[in-house]
Order: sequence, then structure tokens, then C-alpha cells
Amino acid sequence: MKGDSVTLHTGVETNKQDRIRWYFNDTRIAQISGDISKSCTEVQCHEGTERFRDRLKLDHQTGSLTIMNITNTDSGDYKLQINRININSENISSVTVHDVSAAERDKMKRKSVNKGEPVTLDPVLKNPNGLKTWYFNDTIIAEITGDQSKICTDVQ
Repeated sequence: MKGDSVTLHTGVETNKQDRIRWYFNDTRIAQISGDISKSCTEVQCHEGTERFRDRLKLDHQTGSLTIMNITNTDSGDYKLQINRININSENISSVTVHDVSAAERDKMKRKSVNKGEPVTLDPVLKNPNGLKTWYFNDTIIAEITGDQSKICTDVQ
């Protein structure tokens, strides 16, 4: 949500031999190479455009990247490259930032989850017997009517 912070996790603990790089639109925006003294974010990486000026935080223990005060223009794909001895990996995280009214924002609860972990979303319902529809990226993934025997998910 616009104005929030989002953290993109690496799922690893770094060591002095690791090189972790983050890219946005093929531009390197953050890097850790070995120890803490060899890290940079955006402008310091000599490729930055200052679009994230003072809004990036790199966790030196895990390489996770936090984008603070996120804006709509921060929506896009963030590529993570991890280079370890004999192991190279790459992962892309898609971030979409939405504008939400203050009234809607006050009703929302924040949930954090790491890739691969389950998450339970608990709706606060004014009409518990009404139709409930869950979406992911504008695709219906579940629909619940007042009749509990007629619950449909994307796998049914």
C-alpha cells in the first residue's frame, strides 16, 4: 500500500564469501559483496537513478531489501541474485503498489509472510452469511456463499 514499507526477503544468512545483488528494471539498486564495508544501495552502487534516494535499507545479515515509503512508481519486478561458492541463484519478486483511501486503510490489518510459508487471512464481516469472494491479482481464487456446503476454491 502506498506509503508503507515492504521487505523482500532472501531466505539466506550471508557470509563473507556471498555476493547479493538487487535489481529493479535491470538497474542494480543494492549489493553486498563479502563484508559490510563492501555494500551499497542505489546511488552508491554507481548505477542508481536516485529514484529510491534514502528509501532503501539492506539487511547486512540476510541481504533482505526494505523499500520505505513505497510509491506507485516502485511497482515492478525486483530481481535478486545470490552468488555463493559453487552456487548461483536468481529470484524475481513482483511488487504492486495500490492507492487506498484513509478509510479503507484504517480497516486493514498487516500480515507478513515469507515465501513458501502459509498465511491465514481473517476477514471481519458485517454480514457473515453474505457472499465472500477472494481474489489474487484480479483472479477469483475462492468464493463462499452463506451455505457452508457450497464453498468453492480454485482447485475445485
